[in-house]
Parts: sequence; structure tokens; C-alpha cells
Amino acid sequence: MHYLFTSESVSEGHPDKVSDQISDAILDNMLAQDAQAHVACETLCTTGQVVIAGEVSCKGWVDIQQIARRTIAEIGYTKAEYKFEAESCGILTALHAQSQDINMGVSRATEDEQGAGDQGMMFGYATDETDNFMPLTLDLAHTLVYTLARIRKEGKEMTYLRPDSKSQVTIEYDAQNRPVRIDTIVLSTQHDETTVVSQKSKASR
Repeated sequence: MHYLFTSESVSEGHPDKVSDQISDAILDNMLAQDAQAHVACETLCTTGQVVIAGEVSCKGWVDIQQIARRTIAEIGYTKAEYKFEAESCGILTALHAQSQDINMGVSRATEDEQGAGDQGMMFGYATDETDNFMPLTLDLAHTLVYTLARIRKEGKEMTYLRPDSKSQVTIEYDAQNRPVRIDTIVLSTQHDETTVVSQKSKASR
């Protein structure tokens, strides 16, 4: 029996991904200052505003605002008309010292006794459908948003593109779980107000 499988990917300019990249950049910089740093950092992005909150334990010092603004600029939010721009957006920082109760639970004299402060559940799988062992639907969805970002940053074609975009790829599989054909590709993107873009591709057998 044939079935359809769908994967979605969001670009670097999607609010969720912007938040992830800011939190990741803060973590990277803190670990560069202190390899034993404990960083629980959450970021929220909305129109003209970034909120960074959480608990950290770090012997070094990092410029949170500079890191956030640099990350936002690298993504491509550099124009005031976007209503979210690296230099002008408000950045509220609410990071504070890690709770001593949590610190006692995770800090040990030796690495073998190291604890964990939080637990998470996730799922995924490796597959030989692609060279990077990702499901083909997800690999194609990622490729679409990566390519769109490259075109946007080159600034030669499709100059109306803005950083936020999303892709979705649906593939038909046969009873042996082998990909048969691409059923549907959806690619949506943020763009200048003067541009109207609407295209949905429906593959045929």
C-alpha cells in the first residue's frame, strides 16, 4: 500500500529559528569563555523586540546585546521596513545566576558523576535515502530554504525576498518504504509588499 510522508523546514529568518540562533550564539560565546559554563537560555522574538531569559553559571562575561544584534544582522534583518531590524530592535535581557538548587544537582567533583538539570524527549531516525542519512522529504525541504536564502543574500535575482520562509515536501512511498515520486512541494516566503508571489507545485505521475 502506497502512502504519503511530509516534512517541513523553516528558514533562518523564521521567528522560531531566529530565537534558536540567538540562544545558540549566547551558549557558544559563554562556552568559549568558560568550558564548564551551565547555560539555560531561551529567546523570544516578536515585532521590534527580543526577550532573552534564563539561568546561567559562567565565569566569563559576554555582551548579550552585541551577540543578539550580530546574529540578527547575519540572518538578514537589516532594514527598518521589516519592523524587526538588528540595530533598532529592543533587546530585553533577563538572564540571572543559576539556581543553587539546580547547581547542586548538576555540579560534581568528577565528570563521571556529572548530573543533568533538565530532561527532554525527542524522536528521529537515520535512513539511507540520502547521503546525510536524513529522510528524503526533510533533506529536500532543507535544500529549498537554504537555496532561497542563498539567492536572497546574493541580491542578484529575486531582490524582493525577505528572511522568513518555509518549505514543505510530500513524497509518495511504496509498500516497501521506497520513495516513488514527489507529490507536493510548497514554498512560502516573506517578501516586499510591492511583490505578489503565489506558486504551488503539484507533481503528476
